[in-house]
Amino acid sequence: MEFHYYVLSQQIDPTDIPVNVIALANCPGPTQAVIWDRRADRWSSRPDVAVAILYANQERHTFHRTDRATAESVTRHFTTVPLPSEAELTRICQEASPT
Repeated sequence: MEFHYYVLSQQIDPTDIPVNVIALANCPGPTQAVIWDRRADRWSSRPDVAVAILYANQERHTFHRTDRATAESVTRHFTTVPLPSEAELTRICQEASPT
């Protein structure tokens, strides 16, 4: 899978430090996305959250599309766990998809 990356900031101050990264799969079919899941303390498949942020509810966050290198570097603002490789992101999406 190929991914597009989005950096999220608080709507209150979009110049503030990033609060999350969405890795959105560029593929046909249902939305597949991985984000940093604070509750689980890991990178998780959360297409529901990605859709809500990117397409439905833009009141709490602002976002911008970025390259992978930037997405990797901003993760240090909200977690010590690095952004998974694209192979690992693909695995996370595949494990979460119904078969």
